[in-house]
Amino acid sequence: MRRWPRSARSFRPLRRFVLLGVLAAVAAGCGAVGRVTSGDPATGKTLFVSKCGACHTLAAAGTKGTIGPNLDNAFRADKSPSFSSSGTEQTIRDVVRGQIAYPETDPGTGHPGMTPNLLHGQQARDVAMYVAKCAAVPTCTVSAGG
Repeated sequence: MRRWPRSARSFRPLRRFVLLGVLAAVAAGCGAVGRVTSGDPATGKTLFVSKCGACHTLAAAGTKGTIGPNLDNAFRADKSPSFSSSGTEQTIRDVVRGQIAYPETDPGTGHPGMTPNLLHGQQARDVAMYVAKCAAVPTCTVSAGG
C-alpha cells in the first residue's frame, strides 16, 4: 500500500473543510429568489392592501391585520436612525421577497400561516419595494413609477 508523504496527509482535513465550504456555498444559492433591485411601490401598495392587508398591519397602507406580523413593528428598529444604513431598504426588500417566496405556512401558533403562491415575479417585487419603503413610516406616500 502506498502511503502519502506526511506533508500531503496533513492537508486532508483542510481539503475536507474546503470541500464542505464549497458545498455549503452552492447549497445556499439553491432556491434563492435574487435581490430586489426594481419595482413599483405604488403598484406594491395596491397589491399589499388587497393580498396582504387582511393579515398584516402596515400603517401607511391603512391595514390592521392581526394574524401575521405587524410590519411596522417588525422593521421599526432596522429603520431607526441609530441602526439604519444605506443598505437597510435593500435588505428589507430582500427579506420581504424571500418571505413571499418561501412562506411559513404552519407557524405552530394555532393561526394559519402565510398563503403559499400569493404573489410571484414582478408583483412580489412591487410589494417588497413598497413594504421596504413604507414600513415604520406611517406618513409614507407612493406614486406611480416611484
